[in-house]
Amino acid sequence: FFSTLYRAIVARIPRDDFLEIFDWEESIKDDLRKKNLELAAIYLAGVDQETQGQYHIQLSAISDPDPTNKTHIDTAARNMPDVVATASPQQLETSKDYIVFVCAVLGELFDNPGNGLQKNDGDDPTTNVTLQVLETDKDLSLWDTMDKATFEVLEQGLSPKGKDRVEYWHGDPDTGQWKRERHKTRVPGLVHEASTMWIGDDEEAVVGLDYRLKGVENVYITGASLWPTGGSWNPTLTMVALAQHLADNLTEQAKEIKI
Repeated sequence: FFSTLYRAIVARIPRDDFLEIFDWEESIKDDLRKKNLELAAIYLAGVDQETQGQYHIQLSAISDPDPTNKTHIDTAARNMPDVVATASPQQLETSKDYIVFVCAVLGELFDNPGNGLQKNDGDDPTTNVTLQVLETDKDLSLWDTMDKATFEVLEQGLSPKGKDRVEYWHGDPDTGQWKRERHKTRVPGLVHEASTMWIGDDEEAVVGLDYRLKGVENVYITGASLWPTGGSWNPTLTMVALAQHLADNLTEQAKEIKI
């Protein structure tokens, strides 16, 4: 079983800090002073030097001096870089003079023979499996590195006046509050689950290189369940490529069948 560790951090920095520090053209400063909605996205990839585990930070930046404006709401809904890891209405409404940074941080789960799916004694065939995932020292090391890197990006890389100007959201997205202290709660779950029916030409592989489920003639499988492991990156494009490849293969097979 493979998946990715997940961490969500929401921070804000006063908008005026950027206007005072950076030698931008006045037109850029005027844009930031106006009540315009500004969105940006940054992708930062990294590696834990101790374990060589991969991670990345999906960082969305939102500047919205008028967050209750319906046009802003509609525009954000269509163009937000990450519709899952984004700022809540409450976070935006309390940050009219700030730029809000939403960090979705993902790191690869290390290969562990103790992780996997096992059939249990349940009667419902749609749920009669048990997933076991055990943290290892490598997983914890990577998670610590993910946290350290994210806070350093916010406090040293993005904040023009340093860490004392960064505030973090604590609590529920709709009822929490901004504090100077770092937010240290980690998400108690995993994302991008994969590797439950890995592909290969060895005896232990569940699916053959032709995408066919072993032991069955007319069932083909594609998607994230196929790869035995993976990095931290989002798997959507790889999944689409596998599906297209399978469709191409089946189309060619159909052409060869004589009716």
